[in-house]
Amino acid sequence: MPYDSKAYLSTPSSTSTEALGVVGEIREYIDATYGKQFYRLVKNATGSDIVANLAVVYASGSSVNCALSGDEAAAATVAGITQNIIPDTHYAWVCCGGACKGKAAADVAANALVTTDGSAGLLDDNSTSGIEHCIIGVCPTAITFATEPTGTIRLRGLM
Repeated sequence: MPYDSKAYLSTPSSTSTEALGVVGEIREYIDATYGKQFYRLVKNATGSDIVANLAVVYASGSSVNCALSGDEAAAATVAGITQNIIPDTHYAWVCCGGACKGKAAADVAANALVTTDGSAGLLDDNSTSGIEHCIIGVCPTAITFATEPTGTIRLRGLM
């Protein structure tokens, strides 16, 4: 019988002051709303808690420490999108593949390509001319910021 080498995640909301896996580890999770997702291990190194649904990038020189994303962060630096609160100095899992919930900086059009926006981990459908390397996914349905600032983001290119 073949060996299933996939590592599955049972509780993506887990956080700990000790590593929950190895640096660079990606685990699969089946979410009731979003379907198959991929999660990456990170450590909050910001000095404060990171709330859910925000994009995080790797801190300079690290493969695990993360901080909130800045404006038009290169996709290669984006670790993923938090789906749960990550307390300061804690390890946790962030979604890096599949569909997940993300928080927008403003209205986002349906089927728009999405990049990071500002310095607070928010997302937006900025003009992609010249910043194609910053696209982290697509927003399949519109986000109306005034009504509900979060919506579904289908991530790509973060693994």
